[in-house]
Amino acid sequence: MTIQGVNGEPVAVTPKAVPWSARSVRDANARAVLDHIWSAEDAQDADDESPAVTATDLIGATGLSRATVHDVCDELLGAGWLDEQRTPEPGRGQGRPPRRYRLAASAGIVVGVDAGEHRVAAHVVDLRGRPVAPAVSVRRRPLDAEDRVRIVAECVERALAPVPLSPLAVAVGVPAPVGEDSRTAFRGNSYWEVMNPHLAERLAERGWRTVVDNDANLAALAEHWTGHARGSRHSVTLLAGERFGAGVLEGGRVLRGAHGGVGEMRVLDIVAGVGRPDGIAKVLREELVAAGRRDPDVEAVLRAAAAGDPDALAATAGVADRLSRVLATLTSLFDTDLVIVAGAVAGSATSVVERAAENLSRFLDPPLPRVVTSDLGPDVVALGAVKRALDLVRAHALQLRLSPPRVTTG
Repeated sequence: MTIQGVNGEPVAVTPKAVPWSARSVRDANARAVLDHIWSAEDAQDADDESPAVTATDLIGATGLSRATVHDVCDELLGAGWLDEQRTPEPGRGQGRPPRRYRLAASAGIVVGVDAGEHRVAAHVVDLRGRPVAPAVSVRRRPLDAEDRVRIVAECVERALAPVPLSPLAVAVGVPAPVGEDSRTAFRGNSYWEVMNPHLAERLAERGWRTVVDNDANLAALAEHWTGHARGSRHSVTLLAGERFGAGVLEGGRVLRGAHGGVGEMRVLDIVAGVGRPDGIAKVLREELVAAGRRDPDVEAVLRAAAAGDPDALAATAGVADRLSRVLATLTSLFDTDLVIVAGAVAGSATSVVERAAENLSRFLDPPLPRVVTSDLGPDVVALGAVKRALDLVRAHALQLRLSPPRVTTG
């Protein structure tokens, strides 16, 4: 090829090929093998210990030669990512049994954190998402941003105390919009600034690879991983307790927008019949107090409505109408065919959710979305945080060292 020289005359140039290094090829092969084994584990229930993946399975899935598969598996075994099993197959002779591989789930841990305004909960799990220590929660509202960092860090430290491993990743869910860089870009909102005071960087100072995400986004991940949205391409998960927040999935991926603001419910300020992003629990509590009830038990009223109690049904009618308008807004904005109402209040609010879904025909043309309440309970955000942490480890597995020594900070 030729290029123009400094004097304007053509100069012949011979381009140099940039070959893949042997290490790059080996890493690509290792990634293909580990991804297939990890996917096979994900497809099973967490308590299922069989079947392991054979070398023949890996050859068919990756297109690699038998020799390459065995070499890569030996390397992954040496690095601690895999366990090997040799069990004879039924009906086989006395020959050498085939090599079978599983993810070495107990070789590493991650932490999923639901860092709400009033409560922080931390869950420590192995590489298959199975708990390895009791969950720890702290009920304390932060005084300021520094206090917020201390509360979250102390909760994680307490959860890790009985575990002899350092976490490979920590994922934290917060009630604030969060971009791909784990930061909240929107300025001037004092609540968001306290909820996410650069938590990823501050927790990284303690030696933890940390990612921060919006709590509703993590709830949506949890539903896609092991809830109602499993196998669904389009879904919206609505956290509906004290404040509304929505996690939107398209093709199984979280929609974030330019600054992480997709799913923030500030739009409800201008929706007729809604007027603010306050959720089911907060609005119902205010209505019950206005009706003369002192210190009302919101969940008890919701359960009574679900059981058909006339007074409870009457008390929750306004909340159901308001929720239907929120659901219609989400459906119109994101053209979803599935909305999951989640959070601590969801299990008690089935009657409210069902009546809201029935009202959707007042606002939308068919086909109407399927509306369901989450089965994942109050830990839905923490479960999504666990999934986010596991995905982070999986994406960077070849750059991570398993079982790093614990570093204790003051």
